[in-house]
Amino acid sequence: MDRPRTRRFAAATLAAALSLPLTTAAAHAQATPGDDTATPAVASLPLEQNGGTWPTSHVQGVAVDQARGFIYYSFTTLLAKYDFEGNLVGTVEGFTGHLGDLDLDPESGRVYGSLEYKADEAFYVAVVDGTEVTEVGMDAQASDVFSTVYLPEVHDDYAADMDGDGQFDGNVGDTADHRYGSSGIDGVSFGPEFGRTDGEPLLTVAYGIYGNTARTDNDHQVLLQYDVSDWERYERPLTEEAPHHVGPAETDGKYFVRTGNTRYGVQNLAYDAAQQRWFLGVYRGSKPEFPNYLMFAVDAGTRPVEGDLLGVPGPDGEGTERGLLLTLADDGLTDPETGVRGWEQKADVGLQPLGHGFFYLATDSGAKGAQTADLDLVRWTGDAEAPFAPATHDELARTCAVDYTVHGTWPRGFTTQVRVRNTGTFPTEGWTAAWRFGSGETIDHAWGADARQDGDVVRATAARWNAALAPGERTTFGFVGRTTSRTLEPANVTLNGFCLL
Repeated sequence: MDRPRTRRFAAATLAAALSLPLTTAAAHAQATPGDDTATPAVASLPLEQNGGTWPTSHVQGVAVDQARGFIYYSFTTLLAKYDFEGNLVGTVEGFTGHLGDLDLDPESGRVYGSLEYKADEAFYVAVVDGTEVTEVGMDAQASDVFSTVYLPEVHDDYAADMDGDGQFDGNVGDTADHRYGSSGIDGVSFGPEFGRTDGEPLLTVAYGIYGNTARTDNDHQVLLQYDVSDWERYERPLTEEAPHHVGPAETDGKYFVRTGNTRYGVQNLAYDAAQQRWFLGVYRGSKPEFPNYLMFAVDAGTRPVEGDLLGVPGPDGEGTERGLLLTLADDGLTDPETGVRGWEQKADVGLQPLGHGFFYLATDSGAKGAQTADLDLVRWTGDAEAPFAPATHDELARTCAVDYTVHGTWPRGFTTQVRVRNTGTFPTEGWTAAWRFGSGETIDHAWGADARQDGDVVRATAARWNAALAPGERTTFGFVGRTTSRTLEPANVTLNGFCLL
């Protein structure tokens, strides 16, 4: 066997390699279908990306698949999928409901989003098999990539006849109906049970809230949590002509956080595992007694406490209703009159934590029927006045280091050890290393990671026991490979989309 060859890819050597060209996404009229036989790209997180121009309403949310290298955009009646290089991979269309915020289950590659049909009083979580979105123009009702789960709890609050006149007023904000002012659901995110920073992630959905300034019972954001591990039994195809009502009868938790009334509630909900914090992006409210911030946060580890829902009458109008209350994080700007804390930060059409203190922020623009979205990579600053700042390639490079050692080679094979280290300031809850092999090289078997190969691209995902890496911590995995010619150094190595070697 040949003597070991070691290549150390430390943070300082990565900055120049991270400067990737960004291809602007094509408009819908010029888009070409993705090729599901093409070799997947290995690219680092782009500093910016444009989500194309679409004949829809504005962008509602984004989801990022860091392990596979894709970004999903919700444009209300269309889902668009791009790779990290800005190429359009596919779209899902053919529905008229309101597709809102998105989040990704990284293990399965499935995208979850809020989907509403107010006229039918049908409120769903849409579940999209992102790995199968490979063509432009896929039909949500005719293909197998799109399914829905009905949420009875949302319906019951939305359709509540609160004034007892025997008539529900429907999709009207200026009314006493709709419990808590519920206008359906918008925000969607995976994260731990409230009060914990560990455990299996739960799907959390946030209510939309009508901006009725005459009411006192609509000053809380309402958040529901669900264990989706058995949701396949509820999933049904989308059928707009006959909306189904199959879904979990109970929630796994219902919570309230008092922010003051907002215009249509939490538009974007996002759990940041690095800071162990939930972020809530909203449209600005207009009640003068509140500060009406644009973004709020809740620390995951702060336990909910049962208490009075201020302004919400109790049963039969007696006293005050009680519920599980979440406390706003002790951070950001503070309103001395109400004690409400938050930020003057636009986060209502796309907020996606990426780890290590990095986020994607989306902004919307464009005329009616020609909407677009611009995505920018930012880092958390902790500044109450300006919580985010533009990220740089150098900052991305400082989040990790990789040692790739070929221990030995023989005529038709080789053995390799890969050592990964978190050199950033935030912990990571999971990692996927990706690289491009040389011609004729394949994975035989691996240890310490689940390694899978697609063409010449290999993705090695952490095992359960080495997924979490504290700052400064390292782990090791390895593999035996086969080759038809000779062993080459890997190209374009990334770790969760951050390091490019």
